[in-house]
Amino acid sequence: GVAGRRRDVLTTMDTERLEHAIALRDTGRVEEALKELAALTELTVDPEEKATLLLNETRCYRLLGRLGEAGERLSCARRIVPQTQALLYLHEEEAILHWHKRERDKALKILGRLCADYGQLLLTPEHHDLYARVQTSRGMLLTELTRYGEARPLLEECLSFDSPLIDKVGILYNLGLCSLKLGKSAEAKEGFQEVLRNGCQADYTAMAHFYLGTIYFAEVAYAMALIEFESCLACGEGGPPKQYLYKWLASTARTLGMREDAERYERLAKASG
Repeated sequence: GVAGRRRDVLTTMDTERLEHAIALRDTGRVEEALKELAALTELTVDPEEKATLLLNETRCYRLLGRLGEAGERLSCARRIVPQTQALLYLHEEEAILHWHKRERDKALKILGRLCADYGQLLLTPEHHDLYARVQTSRGMLLTELTRYGEARPLLEECLSFDSPLIDKVGILYNLGLCSLKLGKSAEAKEGFQEVLRNGCQADYTAMAHFYLGTIYFAEVAYAMALIEFESCLACGEGGPPKQYLYKWLASTARTLGMREDAERYERLAKASG
């Protein structure tokens, strides 16, 4: 079994330097963080502490998009980590690495096994943030795999988590998408509107406008649909393929009797094809 030693109790390692490195990473100074972590790893002899440092190095390499090196550091950590609670965090990072490689099924399997093997431990206050991240990742992965019926209850649970480490807007967006794909358009509309009230990420904002446009179009609220499609276009990035969006804009404008606009959008759709 997994022993109960706390993963954040560092007996010999310089905790101030570790905290400084993590602060550097979290403020975007990832290269600097990596140098500090690598120096600490060299100095540390305790296996659990070294594994914890290697895990933090893995995250830095992942943030830099250097997934091969991230995988190498994680493999080093797995070879030396004792059977303690540090294992839980290594499993999570392994799943996230697979996700970044677009190996969604592998990522989901690892997270599912983590919940099955350590479910009670994950529910303890000490691991609350990890549990929140794991459930959020599972919900989003299931959405990406178009398993909307399975994703929805997980994402609904995630909305109740009080953790600064989870992507609340991402949860709202994915929940809206699941609701839409499951034919619950009223709930989807509410979800996407909540994304726009809370969000600032281009991808979520653009797609929330787009899906709201399709919902309004289906509701025969064509003027509202046009506003949403135009808002999506104004985002500049993160929306659906431009040709697809222009076709929706052309169709909506034509339905509203805006012939010149419809023809302009049709020309743009052809040009972007």
